[in-house]
Amino acid sequence: MILDELYIFSPDNNEIFKKYVFNKNGVNIILGEKRHANDETNGVGKSTMIDCISFLLGKSIPKYYQDNGDILNKNIYIALKIRTKDTTHFLSRSFNNPRHGFLLENTNELSMDISTWKKVTLTTFKNHVENLILTEKEENITFAALREYIIRDEKNGFNDILLPNRNGLKQYRYLNYLFTLPNKTEFEIKTFRDRIEEMNNEIKIIESMSINITDLKVKEEEIIDQIDELDKAIKKAKTVTHFKKSTKNYTLIKKELNDVQNKIFEYEHVRSQYQKNIENLKEKVSEIKQLENVEQFYKDLVGFFPDDVRENYQKVKEFYDFMVDSRGNYFKDKISSLNSRLKKLNSQKQILEKDLEETSKIFISENYVEDISLVMDKKRDKEVELAEVRVRINDYNKKNEIVENINEIQHKVLRINSMQYDEFLYFDDLKRNLQTLFNELVDVSYNQHGFLDFEYDNRINYSKTSTTGRVKISCSIPDERSHGRLHMKINMFDLTWFLHRVLNNFDINFLIHDGSYSNPDPYVKGVLLRHLDKRLKKNTKGQYFVTINKTELTEEDLGYFEKQDMVVAKLDRLNDEKNRFFGFKF
Repeated sequence: MILDELYIFSPDNNEIFKKYVFNKNGVNIILGEKRHANDETNGVGKSTMIDCISFLLGKSIPKYYQDNGDILNKNIYIALKIRTKDTTHFLSRSFNNPRHGFLLENTNELSMDISTWKKVTLTTFKNHVENLILTEKEENITFAALREYIIRDEKNGFNDILLPNRNGLKQYRYLNYLFTLPNKTEFEIKTFRDRIEEMNNEIKIIESMSINITDLKVKEEEIIDQIDELDKAIKKAKTVTHFKKSTKNYTLIKKELNDVQNKIFEYEHVRSQYQKNIENLKEKVSEIKQLENVEQFYKDLVGFFPDDVRENYQKVKEFYDFMVDSRGNYFKDKISSLNSRLKKLNSQKQILEKDLEETSKIFISENYVEDISLVMDKKRDKEVELAEVRVRINDYNKKNEIVENINEIQHKVLRINSMQYDEFLYFDDLKRNLQTLFNELVDVSYNQHGFLDFEYDNRINYSKTSTTGRVKISCSIPDERSHGRLHMKINMFDLTWFLHRVLNNFDINFLIHDGSYSNPDPYVKGVLLRHLDKRLKKNTKGQYFVTINKTELTEEDLGYFEKQDMVVAKLDRLNDEKNRFFGFKF
C-alpha cells in the first residue's frame, strides 16, 4: 500500500486548504523551517501532520482536536489518497464527527461532496484500513497493535526498542512479526501455563479442606455397616395382626415417607455445607481486604513498601478472589441444583403425609403398628453422614484427575517448545540477513558495527513471569547512552525490519518517525537519509516519513534533499500562518 496524497478540506465551501503529495518510494521529509533567527519551528504542524496520518489509518482522534473551536468551526475534513496495486482509495475523517469514517473508492479525484462518500462506523473504518495494509492475516495480529511501532513518536517511542508500559509478551510478538520471525509460541505456551495455574488453584482449594483419604474410606465403610444393621432392624420390625392389610399399607407409606424425608434432610444438610463454604470464602476475602491499607502503613512507618510483602499480599488476595469467583460459583450451582430437587421432594412429602393420615384413621390405638420411626431416624442420619463423606472422597479423587491433566499439558508444552526451538534454528539465514541490514545502516552512519541478535528462550518454566517460547531481541550500538545515538539506534532498528519487508515484498511498506532526528548529529542524519532514499528508489518500493527541523540539518544536506524532491512539506509561521500544516493557526 502506498500513501499518495494528504488533503485538508471543508465541504461547506468546496475549499481545499492544503494538499500534500508524497514520494511513492524513497524518503519523505516533513520540514519545519524558519526565515528569521527569532522564529521557532515547533508548533508549525509537523507532529500534527503525523497525527492526521495516524487518524486516517484508524487511530482515535484525541479530545484536543475534537474540542478545538478553530478546527470545528471550519468543519475540517482530512483525507488520505492511497494506492493498492491498481486500485485507488480515499480515506477521510471529520473532527466534528470523530466516531465515523468516510470511504471513497475507484476514483482518482477527491470529492468534497460528502454525500458521495460512504459513511461507516469507526470500527468498520479501522477494519477497512487493516484489510488494505495487512493482506496476509495472522491470528491476534492487527494493524492497530502494530501502529505504534510503524508510526513512532518522540514523546515515548525513542527511549528503547520496546515501548514503555506495554505487555512484554505482546511487544515481542509484534516485533517478531515485523521481522518475519516465529511469533506464536510464547502465546500458545502461556495459554497452557494459565490453564495449569487454574488447575493448581483448584488443587489448593481441595487441599485446604484437610482431606485425609485413608480416614475417609475407613469412615465410609463404618457408616455402610451401620446402615446395614439398621436396615436389618427395620426388616425385623413386627406389626400387630389386627387390621393386617391396613397396617401393611401404613407401613409402606410410612417407609416411602421416611425415604423422602431422609433425602430432604440429606440435601438440606449438603446445601448448608455449600452455603457455609461460600460464607467462609467471603469472610476470608473480607479479612484480606482489611489489609488494603497495608501499603500506606508501611510507607508511613518505614518510608517504602517492601516488594516481598507486596507480592505475598497480592498472591493471597488473588488466591481468595479466585476461590470466591471460581469455587463460589461452583457451590452456588450445586445449591441451585439441590433447591430444585428439594422442591420436588417436598411436594412428594406432602402427598405421602396426606395418604398416611387417611390410612391411620382406621387404626385403633392399641392395635397400632409398632413404631419404627426412631430406627428410621437413625438410618436417615447415617445416610446423610455417608453422603457428606462421599462428597469429600469425590473431591479428593478429582485432585488426582487434575494432577493427571496437569502432567498431560506439561508434556504438550515440552513437545511444542522442542518443535518450535528446532524450527527457530532454521531461521539462521534470515537472522544473518537482518543483522547484515542493521550493520549496513550502522556502518553508513557511524563507520562502526552494531549488535542485533535474536534468541529463542527454550527454558521450561511455569511461573507467571516465564518467557518460554519468546524470541528475544537484543540491539545496541557503540556509545548509545547519549540521546542522539540512542535515537539513531532505534531508527536503525526500525529501518532494519522495514527494509527487510520492502526488499522481500511483505506487507507494510511504510515507516514513520516523528521527532526522532532532533537529537542525533546533523552529519549522521544526512548520511543515513541519503542512503535510505537511494536504496528505496533503487528498489522502487517503500516510503520512509520523517519530521525534521531545518536547523537540525547541514546546508549541504538540506540543498541535496530539496534537489532530490525529498522534502514533501515545508511548514513555518509565515504568510499569515498559511504555511502551517492546516493553513491556519489553531
